[in-house]
Amino acid sequence: MSDEYYSPEGEYLRRVLRRRHARTEVAAAGWFGRRRARDQLRELEESDGLDDAAQRWARSMLLTEIANAWARTSRHSNEWHPRLLEHLPGLAEEAAAEAVLQAGDDELLHPLLTAAAAEQLARENVDRVRRVVDDPTIYLLRTTTPEGNPMTVLQHAASGLRGRFAVDPFDGFGDVFSKPYDIPSINPDNPHDDGNRWELYAGLGIGRRLYLSAADLHPHVRWRAGIQSPYAAPLRTRLHDADPYHWGASCTWCNERRIIWREADPTKLAEHPITPAPAAIAPRIIEVITSSR
Repeated sequence: MSDEYYSPEGEYLRRVLRRRHARTEVAAAGWFGRRRARDQLRELEESDGLDDAAQRWARSMLLTEIANAWARTSRHSNEWHPRLLEHLPGLAEEAAAEAVLQAGDDELLHPLLTAAAAEQLARENVDRVRRVVDDPTIYLLRTTTPEGNPMTVLQHAASGLRGRFAVDPFDGFGDVFSKPYDIPSINPDNPHDDGNRWELYAGLGIGRRLYLSAADLHPHVRWRAGIQSPYAAPLRTRLHDADPYHWGASCTWCNERRIIWREADPTKLAEHPITPAPAAIAPRIIEVITSSR
């Protein structure tokens, strides 16, 4: 069976079709079989879970349309970023209107596709994500690279976001690798976390917390930009803008002055405009001795 068969839409449509078929049976039954057909219809209506399936499908539709409306409002933002709440109830009204259009003439769904329901879903999901983001626990593993250089692995407990921070002890530079699905979990309570949920929590400040925690552990290291994903580049820019000497990034100000970041000493960057980073949640670092897998 395809995923669509078991999707909220598929579950709902199967029940609708069964009801429709049962009503057709009642209409088509002769005098002798009509009572039995009506009893079967009544039994189906009491047990088929159509109302619950309609609730699930309506919820899924509203969630999709809220996400779409938010993406049109704030491109590249996390799906449930707290800023979304600043755009309520407007986004909820837009989402409900789109969902009603999608539902067509389905009279069972229409009463469920309201702006109030959409707003409640938005607030519930923002709160759910916020609880994850607000968890201060970060696991720390001190290890080495294949070349024997010091390497620190940091993992945010609640989200599973993690990164490797490798240090070259000879030149004082460090490199960051932050693809969580390629870094084994060091969370002793969730050693099999594969890191594939990372997009749920990207863009909410957790990555910055990990980077700054690594910098605190290695205060004299300068962190090269290296090859960055579209998700990491904005973070590196913000880190560079707050501390241009310790964090490398693609920077217009530096490029215009032909400053090669790797070769720059603090005096060359002394006049670099500084954009202070917003306050971050103070981490609660828990060191683990060995990787969990």
